[in-house]
Amino acid sequence: MARRSTIELTFHEVQGTSSDRAVPGGTVVDWIDRTAYACAASWARADCVTSYVGNMHFTTPVPKGRPVTVQARLVHTGTTSVHIQARVLVRREDQSWEVVTECMMIYVAVDSEGRPTPVEPFEPTTQRQRQRDADALRRIASRGQLEETIHSLPEGMGTSEALTLRFLADSEERYPDGKIRGGEVMRWIDQAAQICAERYCGYHAVAAVTGGVRFYRPVRTGDLVEVDARLVLTAQTAMHVLVSVRSGSRWETRPEQVAYGLPVMIAPDQDGSPRHITPWQPITDEDHAVAEKARRLREQRNALMLMPNPAAMA
Repeated sequence: MARRSTIELTFHEVQGTSSDRAVPGGTVVDWIDRTAYACAASWARADCVTSYVGNMHFTTPVPKGRPVTVQARLVHTGTTSVHIQARVLVRREDQSWEVVTECMMIYVAVDSEGRPTPVEPFEPTTQRQRQRDADALRRIASRGQLEETIHSLPEGMGTSEALTLRFLADSEERYPDGKIRGGEVMRWIDQAAQICAERYCGYHAVAAVTGGVRFYRPVRTGDLVEVDARLVLTAQTAMHVLVSVRSGSRWETRPEQVAYGLPVMIAPDQDGSPRHITPWQPITDEDHAVAEKARRLREQRNALMLMPNPAAMA
């Protein structure tokens, strides 16, 4: 079977019984992960695991009841890694397509024992492909700086709105080797951020920016998962929530770090416009330190953001 460097899949979420008019951000990220994974695995001709989910900004909520198309293309390969650029399109009422978000996804090819395995190098042939390849290389260094900032954050919850979700990993969303899909972990991050934001502002919240997640280890079926969410910064209409995911056996007292995320949540009114958010005021020294690092994270994340581009995937 020939390797594929582009893949397109279509998804559809029905209205159901939920009063929400938009598809949750975590669900959209899972659709991206499914499509990008298919592209990465096709090129690598091997199982792949999610290593990084890029930052994504939603220009508009993804409405329920409409077809959603996710396009994925290969832009760069490392020794064992496959870098995929993905974008999400929603069909408008007039049957035209609107680009809702774009992001970068990185996967690592693994063998039957779960060890990284080399992949066939991708050789750009057009000027646009060479530009994307160079951009992927530039982003590697920038992501390293962002990770350093995240690791320097205090571990405590401080005095801001915070919560911890604990549950056993039991999901059908698995890779072929049985590990939980990266998209499912992203759904947990989005869910925890949503609950934290809603507890703070008192309104229904949705993700305006999500992604920017580096995976350090996989989650296995049966693991005890802990998801910490903490409000770290507010803007006029936005709530920045730092989310940390850990997992391990149910007997492990210090579960291992799985991933970090910093979703930005908004609280839309009945017309879909973001509500004004009461500012969070840091109280303790730790609060101030976290808020300052959150501002730095925001700047570093924005530098990595792929803004939705209406141009066709060429």
